[in-house]
Amino acid sequence: QADIGIAMGLGGTEVAKDAAEMVLTDDDFAAIEAAVEEGRGVYDNLVKFITWTLPTNFGEGLVIVAAILAGATLPITPLQILWINMTTAVFLGLMLAFEPIEHAVMRRPPRPPGTPILDAALIWRIVLVSLLLLAGSFGLFLRALAQGNSLAEARTVAVNVFVVVEG
Repeated sequence: QADIGIAMGLGGTEVAKDAAEMVLTDDDFAAIEAAVEEGRGVYDNLVKFITWTLPTNFGEGLVIVAAILAGATLPITPLQILWINMTTAVFLGLMLAFEPIEHAVMRRPPRPPGTPILDAALIWRIVLVSLLLLAGSFGLFLRALAQGNSLAEARTVAVNVFVVVEG
């Protein structure tokens, strides 16, 4: 049983093209290997982007939730979160999204169909990094206030935790 149907784009019939999941536009079977390699590269970059962006965004949310639950002043404001995401996330995210394909990508065995992007190890990593961001940002914010710094200075410290960790 085949996992995917492939049709020839130049020499194939319209019925075959409609039934196929992949149509080779130039009738060259080497294009299949190139497509698989490109797909694996895109998947790898997607996982890298998710692994980087979810902990930081979740950490930002946790800081807000923790401050509300503790009845404390917000260590970072929504406008500062927007600034963090607009400055660091856009550029760093684009760099991760367009990283070149790794050299040994075709030596790996294929992933089993239905394998989730977020596996247990990745979820654990996201939670751990988010909690570390919460502890660092909220803790340094409270420390800055305790040392007599102004609210604006303490918030700057909290924002810089995210900027440094994301960079």
